Amino acid sequence: MNNRRDENVGMWMRWVGDMSAITTFLLNKSWFSPWALPKALNSILRAIGNVAFSNNPISGAMILAAMFVGNPTVAWACLLAGVIGIVFGKVLKQPEALINDGLVSFNGILVGCISVAVFPSLTGHDIDAKFWAILALFLVISSYVDIGLNAIMSPCRIPALSVPFNITAALMLLSLRGGAGLTGTHLPDPQHDTADLTIDTNTTETMQQEEEDVQWLKVMEGTLLAAGQVYGVGTIDSSILVYLAFLLFSPLLTIFFYMGSVIGTVAGVFLCEAPYTAVYQGLWGYNSLLTSGAMVYFLVPTPSALLAAVVGSVLAVVVQAASSHIFVAMTVPVLSYPFNVASLLLLAISTTTENPALLWTPIKTFPEKHLFIHLINRRQQVKKTAGEKGNNNDVQKTREEEEEDARKTLEENRIILLTPQQLDALLSTKSPQTLPGHGQS
Repeated sequence: MNNRRDENVGMWMRWVGDMSAITTFLLNKSWFSPWALPKALNSILRAIGNVAFSNNPISGAMILAAMFVGNPTVAWACLLAGVIGIVFGKVLKQPEALINDGLVSFNGILVGCISVAVFPSLTGHDIDAKFWAILALFLVISSYVDIGLNAIMSPCRIPALSVPFNITAALMLLSLRGGAGLTGTHLPDPQHDTADLTIDTNTTETMQQEEEDVQWLKVMEGTLLAAGQVYGVGTIDSSILVYLAFLLFSPLLTIFFYMGSVIGTVAGVFLCEAPYTAVYQGLWGYNSLLTSGAMVYFLVPTPSALLAAVVGSVLAVVVQAASSHIFVAMTVPVLSYPFNVASLLLLAISTTTENPALLWTPIKTFPEKHLFIHLINRRQQVKKTAGEKGNNNDVQKTREEEEEDARKTLEENRIILLTPQQLDALLSTKSPQTLPGHGQS
């Protein structure tokens, strides 16, 4: 009965969270077969979700829909990045499992989304054929940077996260600005209608109109917009769709995401000066959102992981506040540098000792399953420990019984070895007698 129940639990778990049943089915299908299109869609959609640890094709489809709602150009850039990621994943002979899960493509997807959403207003480029060609080139570069950086970091047993995206995106932005003759903090003339949803071309006018007092309703709106800002679509409808995609993959992960977003957004109110436009747009929340989610995804969901999520969220927003003036001087967005710094530092703790305070999850699926497996392992460990104690008690009891039996045998032998004459002499005398074999030869 218990075995059947465990099989049923294992069966439905394959269709929730990361939906491993789909991965298992498509993994061995050939790319030169009618299954090539389903394999590609599965890989691209999972890559979209993996930007925020949500390895689920349906979640990825919902996030892609959010991009089309917020900014269709971002969605098309995302699809282009996904295709190039798959092609160069095969060219560079990456494991089929990594390609299937979109792990070789998600950094490129970030490059595509953010470059289209943000860069035109900072470089003066139109999103034309030339821009798409440049983007494709940097998407190829992103594939190499991603694989190389992960190879460098693999001995440390921690992932590269979105560091390849940050490197590639910064290189692309600075190259475009240099090609346009823009240096320092100089911005192009605001003549480009770029549908930029992350950095509004009317930001300056809006900032002048903002009141000095904090508008807490807008702060709470910023906690929602942070989810959309991860993908460069900072509108409320797109952000709600993104949160629903997270919720479909893992309710526990979604709770940690929103907790991090609240911490980062509220902390941003106290770490930046009025007007608080960037806070209201969710730009102070998304790095903390990702950091909090990383703690519950890569680590076993325990109270220690919860504490690490809170500390990491605070650390991410502090890193953003401390480094923002450096990025402003180069006219480069902060991107996800704070998330990477905070997350990598905390995740490294899980590799420090044999029994670290933060427990690394060896096989990544989804947080609820990680917790389920952890609880089962703990229960089995308790039973094993109790069994070992019971065995030790049994061994101790057996040894005591053996000693008692040996003592009784010795006493019996002491009597048996006496002859009838010695026994009569022992009973008739009042002085102690030395028994044969215990003082005499």
